[in-house]
Amino acid sequence: MVQPPAWFDRLAPKGSLGRYAVAGVFNTAIFAVMLVILGWAGDVTREQSEAWAVVWGIAWMGSSIVAHWVHRGFSFIPSTRIAYSLSTALPIYTLSFIGSSATFGLILEFTTWYIWFITGINTGAWGITQWLLNRTVVFRHDRAVRLARAQEE
Repeated sequence: MVQPPAWFDRLAPKGSLGRYAVAGVFNTAIFAVMLVILGWAGDVTREQSEAWAVVWGIAWMGSSIVAHWVHRGFSFIPSTRIAYSLSTALPIYTLSFIGSSATFGLILEFTTWYIWFITGINTGAWGITQWLLNRTVVFRHDRAVRLARAQEE
C-alpha cells in the first residue's frame, strides 16, 4: 500500500476518525457504484423500498470486504492477526449490514427524502459505528499503540 506523506499522518494519524473518514470516502465510492449498478440492473424504482433495502445490503457487504483490507492497511495499526480480524469483522459487518439495511429501508419507506440524502445520512451514522467497532474490537488499534510504546521504552 502507498504510504501517505508525513503531513497527512500528523493531520490524520492512524486510528483517528479523520483518517477513517478518508478511507471511508474511497469505500463509500465503491459502495455507491455497487448500489447504482445493482439498482439499475434490478430496475428498482424509488417506490420499491424493500428492493432498495436488499440492494443496499448486497452493496454494503460487498464494499465491506474491500473496506476491511483498506482499514487494516491504511486506517489502523492492527494488533491482531488476519484470521482474528476477519473472524471478528464478519459478525460486526453482518450486524452493520442488517442494521444499515433496516434503517435505510425504514427511512426510505416512511419519508419522501431523496435517495442520496438518505444514503448519506445512513452511511455516516453506520460509518461512525463501524469506526468504533473496528478500532476497538476488530483491529484493537489502541492495544497496538500501547505495545509499540512499550517496545520503545
